[in-house]
Amino acid sequence: MAGQASSRQRFSPGFFVRYRTIWFSEFLANIVIGLLLIFLMSITGAILLNSRAIRLHDERIASLKADSLARAHSIAGIREELRVLTLLRNLAGTKAADRTLCSVAAIVCRNSRQFGYDPLLLVAVIQVEGVFDPHALGRFRSGTPSGALGLMQLKFETAVEVAHQLNIPDITREDLLKPETNLLLGAAYLTRLITQFKSFRLGLIAYNQGPVSVLQTLSDGKPLSNEYYQMVLRSYYTLNKCAKKMEMVSVTK
Repeated sequence: MAGQASSRQRFSPGFFVRYRTIWFSEFLANIVIGLLLIFLMSITGAILLNSRAIRLHDERIASLKADSLARAHSIAGIREELRVLTLLRNLAGTKAADRTLCSVAAIVCRNSRQFGYDPLLLVAVIQVEGVFDPHALGRFRSGTPSGALGLMQLKFETAVEVAHQLNIPDITREDLLKPETNLLLGAAYLTRLITQFKSFRLGLIAYNQGPVSVLQTLSDGKPLSNEYYQMVLRSYYTLNKCAKKMEMVSVTK
């Protein structure tokens, strides 16, 4: 009996698969491991999908912010042009057509944004130089013609030089009586002088007296005349006051 009892084998439930016995506990462990792997893969997939969704969402937000900023910048530019245009209409009266004034306002604002100065400063130069008359012909104090033409009182030789730098071919004296051309060349020339002298004041004086004359005066150690500079500043302050008054009137309406 003892021999028979010792020879008995303990029974454990199992499965017979392909000539191999897989015990029930091992089978359960494999199922659990498989389920865990499926669960982990599902979590990983969900994380990847969420990460992609978050990235796309962030990109969309960044794009919307950029669009909003661009629109705000565009709206600010339009408002600035309207401010300058309203001022020009009040000051120029019938000296220039409304289409011309719209073009002038756009060029003034574009140049001021590009080179970082108040557009009313450029309007002040136009007021002092050509008194908003597109066909103004410059004269010296003696009354003799100076050769300066148009809104910004450009001399033809200077205009040709600036036009060449801007790749504008074959301009004529008559072209300088066109407000769009005169203002484009005048603004470019003034900006070049300000950059050359690294000073708005010196650049403005050079615009009136000529850069060679200013350089010679500075080289000789002589004082520069500020008369023209002060005239432009006075005009600028007056224009600023007018612009603010018009804004207040438009707000109260």
